[in-house]
Amino acid sequence: MKNNIIIMTTITILLAIFGVVQQGPSVITAGIMAGAKMLIEVVPLLAAAFVLAGMIQVLISKEFINKWLGKDAGLKGIFLGAVAGALIPGGPYVFYPIAASFLLSGAEIGTVLAFVVAKNIWSISRLPMEVALMGPTITAVRYIVTFVFPILVGLIANLFFRSYGERVREQVKLLQTAGDKK
Repeated sequence: MKNNIIIMTTITILLAIFGVVQQGPSVITAGIMAGAKMLIEVVPLLAAAFVLAGMIQVLISKEFINKWLGKDAGLKGIFLGAVAGALIPGGPYVFYPIAASFLLSGAEIGTVLAFVVAKNIWSISRLPMEVALMGPTITAVRYIVTFVFPILVGLIANLFFRSYGERVREQVKLLQTAGDKK
C-alpha cells in the first residue's frame, strides 16, 4: 500500500510540474478542484461498496459461498460469478471490494475472475449508454462476441491456478490488515 501511495504521489507531482510548465500555476488549482469534485461524487459510492462487501462477508456463510461460488459449485459458480459481475453497478471502487469479499468468503479463484471479467465486458449498467452512442447492432455484436470470455477465464483460472486460491486469500487479508493499521 505504501508503494502505491509513493507512486501515485510521484506521478501527481510530475503531472503538476508538466501542467505548470505548459499552462501556468493555475492548472494546479484547477486539478485540485476537479479532484475534489470527483472525491465528493465518489465517496458515497465507495462507502456503500465497502459496507456491501463487509455485509457479504458477515451475512453470507462460508457454506453458502462454497456451495454456490466455491469448489463445490464448479461451472455453476463460475456462471453465477459472471452474472453477478454483469449486474453489479458502479466502477472499480465498487466491484473490487465485492470481489475481495467473495474471495475471502471462500469463492473459487475462477469464480472471482469471472465476476471481474464480466463486470468489465458485460456490465448491464453501461448497456443504455452503449446502445445510445454505438447503436444496437454493434452493441449486440459486442455482447455476442464477448459472451464466452468471463466463463472461459473462470474455467482457465480454475484449471491452472486453483492451487493459488489460498495464497491469494492470504494476500488479500494482508492487504486489508495493512490498510487497517494506517
